[in-house]
Amino acid sequence: MNAFDRRDFLKTCATGALTAGLVPGARLAFAESAANAYDTLIVVFLRGGCDGLSMIPPISGNDRSHYEAARPTLRIPVSGTGAALALANSASANATWGLHPRAARLNTLYQSGKLAVVIGAGMPSPVTRSHFDAQQTMEYGTPGSTGISSGWLTRHLASASLPASVTLPALSAGSITASSLIASTESVTMGSGGDFRLDWSAWNWNHRDRYSGGAPAGFLGQCERMPELWAGNSALEAAGRQTLDALSVVRPMSFDGYAPANGAVYPTDNFGNQLRMIAQLLKADLGLRVAALDIGSWDTHNGQGVPTSSYDPYGNLVESLSNGLGAFYQDLAGSGAANFAQRTNIIVMSEFGRRLRMNGSGGTDHGYGNMMMVLGGSVNGGQVYGRQAFAGLAGEALFEGEDVRVTVDFRQVLSEALIRRAANNRLGYIFPGYAGYTPLGIFQGSDLPPDYSASFDRIFAGGFEVA
Repeated sequence: MNAFDRRDFLKTCATGALTAGLVPGARLAFAESAANAYDTLIVVFLRGGCDGLSMIPPISGNDRSHYEAARPTLRIPVSGTGAALALANSASANATWGLHPRAARLNTLYQSGKLAVVIGAGMPSPVTRSHFDAQQTMEYGTPGSTGISSGWLTRHLASASLPASVTLPALSAGSITASSLIASTESVTMGSGGDFRLDWSAWNWNHRDRYSGGAPAGFLGQCERMPELWAGNSALEAAGRQTLDALSVVRPMSFDGYAPANGAVYPTDNFGNQLRMIAQLLKADLGLRVAALDIGSWDTHNGQGVPTSSYDPYGNLVESLSNGLGAFYQDLAGSGAANFAQRTNIIVMSEFGRRLRMNGSGGTDHGYGNMMMVLGGSVNGGQVYGRQAFAGLAGEALFEGEDVRVTVDFRQVLSEALIRRAANNRLGYIFPGYAGYTPLGIFQGSDLPPDYSASFDRIFAGGFEVA
């Protein structure tokens, strides 16, 4: 029997119905009188292995000397053109740390206490430098093992005791579902709101109100017919009904007409457009609990570039990331009850970092330890976390003499977000085999004792009332 949670149980007790108007509770006018009463976790994955030592370079101390020696032409300078942006509260045993100079908007958020940085972060052993293996096991939440059929965000949603009537619990922004949301019947995958349509027949057959010249008596389009086809009890039909519910709300929304708040201007690249879409869906109060999106092209083996030159491919990516997240936070930030940013948490991560030493092609090869960044209104920002445990960049401190050593398990950061912001302490189910969690203090919120049990009652986990 396929396992299913309380929401799927309730859905399969009755036939799903697609509404022509609004799902109850949805805010399509975007009055923004009050932020949502729940938190949203957004995971930004930098695919390709982002060079953390260019994003967060050492700017003083012995580690700076090792860094300069290993990267004679690829280092981020500490003064003059293209100089790193100094980060307060960043001193480790052998260095203080800075931020890439083209991450100006991220620097502003750091200085205002809304952005935190983690160094020495990554996936513990067994070590892999394969993009596919590292990304897969990290998004599954099972380092070293692919013997599981769901992503960590999928298991979080299944165990989070969400209400049964959430319209859009999860979004994978892109054309392919993120592995962290694999096997989720709660997730919708879409690259843009304007493309989220039924499109496998003539447009005027999709829905009654799209029929040119007025629909004939008794005509039903695809949108009206699909609920009849997805009325069964299978996981596929449950996922279909979830999609129809989301479609009924997303379809009438004007994504082109969305006006960001607070003067925010999103970049017009793919990343900016996806963040803009997420902001609009978040403000619609559709119950969005998690979203996953990517930025690719971080595999900088050749011609990585430096901010002291007009040729700076890596810097272009950094600027896109910085400007997109800066606009997103500005759009969500408000005063008092209208502060959506207070209930939104963004985690930026990558599958691994790059080697300390530059290669002969003006780039960096696959490494190990890396950085993570965390952004949000409930983040204890303005600090570099993990610096006390950071092993350093001296030869004997490097992993296998080449790479930054992992001293912060990436699951420690994710677990703190789940416990303190989503009140989900079922770490044994979400991250099988993980134990020994202690919070770093990145997120505001209350701690719960971690539950390391590997399973739970998925039907009744959401909580039926009992006498």
